[in-house]
Amino acid sequence: MGEIGIPRREFLYDIQYWEVVRIIRGYRRRDTLKHQLMAECAYAAMFAMRDPKGKTVVDMFPFLFEDDDDDDDTPILSDEEIDDLRALMRSNNKKAEK
Repeated sequence: MGEIGIPRREFLYDIQYWEVVRIIRGYRRRDTLKHQLMAECAYAAMFAMRDPKGKTVVDMFPFLFEDDDDDDDTPILSDEEIDDLRALMRSNNKKAEK
């Protein structure tokens, strides 16, 4: 799976759902400095063109990765739902091979 370094088959079929969620969250938070610098540049450009009326960078450009409570937001799939999705992926892969 790209930069993660996990083979596609293992990522889709072998690892547990909670591990997938953790991997995806980790990669979303990976480039926080880059996102913060881009927000600062956008804020500076906006400030040069017009007064942002007392708003800060964080007010104007909130970062999704700063939310520490995102563990509670993720809907956890049941084992049955995960098995159904894996079966669907297998059937779609078989159709694509033909």
